[in-house]
Amino acid sequence: MVNSSGNILRYYLELSKLNIMIPVSLTGFTGYFIFDPHLSSRIILITIGVLLLAASASILNQIQEVDLDSKMNRTQNRPLPTRRINMRQAFLFFLFNLCAGLAIIYFAGNQKAAIIGLITIFWYNGIYTWAKRITAFAVVPGAVTGALPPLIGWVAAGGGIWDKPVIFLEFLFFTGQIPHFWLLILKYGDEYKNAGIPSLKDIFKTTQINRLTFVWVVFSAIAALFLCYFEIIQNRFLIGILLLASAVLLWQFFGLYKMKVDKNNYTKYSLILNSYFLFVLLLLILDRVIT
Repeated sequence: MVNSSGNILRYYLELSKLNIMIPVSLTGFTGYFIFDPHLSSRIILITIGVLLLAASASILNQIQEVDLDSKMNRTQNRPLPTRRINMRQAFLFFLFNLCAGLAIIYFAGNQKAAIIGLITIFWYNGIYTWAKRITAFAVVPGAVTGALPPLIGWVAAGGGIWDKPVIFLEFLFFTGQIPHFWLLILKYGDEYKNAGIPSLKDIFKTTQINRLTFVWVVFSAIAALFLCYFEIIQNRFLIGILLLASAVLLWQFFGLYKMKVDKNNYTKYSLILNSYFLFVLLLLILDRVIT
């Protein structure tokens, strides 16, 4: 069967996992915008650069884990396990996204931001991807990669690595990565086990993982409130909205702590958690627009 150009494009888009990488690029946009709250060609280019880097990390991860992906129902239909894209094509696509992303961030931002981008790729594909094969707790160091895209945006705009606003923004996304991944484990833990990937389900009971996940969601809500306490979000109306959204988040996730949830509801909890983080980004952007 000959693939049409439309199908080939779709396969490359699947390999890029744009549905996940676009929100990642939005964190880079937010990091830039809270330092320099003006729409410009630079902020658009930096956002595109972060998107390309995130896509390159996803592509390389799928190259590294094609053997594991072929063993799990959730991932066995990806382009590499099904051979709709071969390894050489995937590697060239990875190099294109990596080089293009770094070049855009370097020329539209600065050298320091590009180096942070390169460190992000190394940490995700060199540390986290390797650690997943040997420990069920790989997501803890791996969560660092979720904290770096907003730092890329902040530094590209002219901010410092240790500036208070971006540190607390990084902390927010670090804490949020962990319950996000553990929700996947709660839903697909048996598949991870069958593929030979260490899983929390090998160590803890489902009820214990539920409670651990709830605790990390609480940490994430606290990290979001730090943005108010340290006046990173300054508008009182927006602070009130964030407090309400955080209360709703904890109320929704209390079902996990009480164990009143079945396997089919974990997707709903992932959607709630992701929506909360996107909402926090929106509040950060609105705060800069208003103030």
